[in-house]
Amino acid sequence: MKLVLGTVQFGLNYGINNHQGKPSDSSVKSILDKAYNSGITILDTAEAYGDAQERIGLYHNKYGSKFKVITKFSPSVKNLPSNITERVLNDIKILNIDSLYCYMFHSFNDFNNYFKKFEKDLCRLKDNGFIQKLGVSLHTNEEFEKVLEFDNIDLIQIPYNLLDNSNKRNEILIKAKQKGIEVHTRSAFLQGLFFRPLSELKGNLIKAKPYLLEIIKKTIIDNVSIGKLALNYCLNNKNISNVIIGVDNVEQLIKNLNWIESPVSEDLICSIDKINVEEDYLLNPSLWK
Repeated sequence: MKLVLGTVQFGLNYGINNHQGKPSDSSVKSILDKAYNSGITILDTAEAYGDAQERIGLYHNKYGSKFKVITKFSPSVKNLPSNITERVLNDIKILNIDSLYCYMFHSFNDFNNYFKKFEKDLCRLKDNGFIQKLGVSLHTNEEFEKVLEFDNIDLIQIPYNLLDNSNKRNEILIKAKQKGIEVHTRSAFLQGLFFRPLSELKGNLIKAKPYLLEIIKKTIIDNVSIGKLALNYCLNNKNISNVIIGVDNVEQLIKNLNWIESPVSEDLICSIDKINVEEDYLLNPSLWK
């Protein structure tokens, strides 16, 4: 299964279309049960995702089904040990697992400021089996190029979707694969923008309308939903190892799983590759107004 379940929604109110807030404990259990039973083996979380790590650890402890877990170092979280070895071991304890699938830096800025300081200890944790991979979550291709210069990075996370597409990313994805780096992509649905009615787009998001309208026209011609197209577009790229999705409830997860039961046409994929967004801020939700 190429899908990874993101868990930011477990700990924070997240997403442009999230009107429900954080899911209840019973909803988290339903989501994780369905994910586990459907073959999803990896969860993506972070120290900065509120109490998401605690909720995952509670599930592992209470129900026995254990996921591989990616978590992320964030210096903004002040209630964790400053010593990186203690911090990682504390995360592992909170998550109630034996080791981390990957320990990542939450941003290029965090990586730039702390990687060299922590590198020796993190490599020791990796050698001792507490961490399987070291990684960094990025946003731009320029950041990606800089990280590729380092030898001890095994996994990179980057946005990729119908607008932030192969036209923007494929060259850098190929470089990562050639170097043996695992690539996970996030923002498959651009934080829910693809499901937003065009009439509701305001502020600087109005500039997204022509691109979204172009995509909508393609889905109508091919008789495919925008959700199915968005998810399969990411999964179709052979240079991408895993695709991270986030859901607010189990019904959304089931819908995502249904979307990947059958592929979309190669011609449709190729037509998306030709979309070229000129306004880069549209690809970064933190810049939306």
